[in-house]
Amino acid sequence: MRRRTAVVLGGSVAGLCAAGVLARHFDEVIVLERDRLPPDAQHRRGVPQSKHPHFLLNSGRRAIGEIFPGFEEALIAAGGMHLMPSMDAAYCENDGWAPRKSGSMTMVYSSRVLVERVLRDKVRQLPAVEIREGVTVTGLRSTGGGTSLGRVEGVEYRTGDD
Repeated sequence: MRRRTAVVLGGSVAGLCAAGVLARHFDEVIVLERDRLPPDAQHRRGVPQSKHPHFLLNSGRRAIGEIFPGFEEALIAAGGMHLMPSMDAAYCENDGWAPRKSGSMTMVYSSRVLVERVLRDKVRQLPAVEIREGVTVTGLRSTGGGTSLGRVEGVEYRTGDD
């Protein structure tokens, strides 16, 4: 029996979410990540914006929660903060400071590194997914020639040990 394999280039938020979706449709999903991934929430070279605060709004949290059930709860348990901006943040309008009031928009405030760490934890629970760290992608093998990529049939890469 031929195994169906999907390859994801990059293990940040988009790559981890892609791996979570692909794991439902492929026998094996391999995530190729250039950096060595820290076991906890630490800055890494490949994500310069990781030191900035991040907010996950309603739609983004719902979408990630559909891929990884329990993501929001895990993020809050790890230190993310559930906020209602209209109550928890002060902002200025044309006539001065806006009154605080209850609203329908909520968010989870966190660092990017914490979001990625919780996503990595969720991905590592998926038996079909393997994350390969310290990998440099050097090319794609495809059926196309010249400027046409055609169908990608393989990924060429080297590890940091090569």
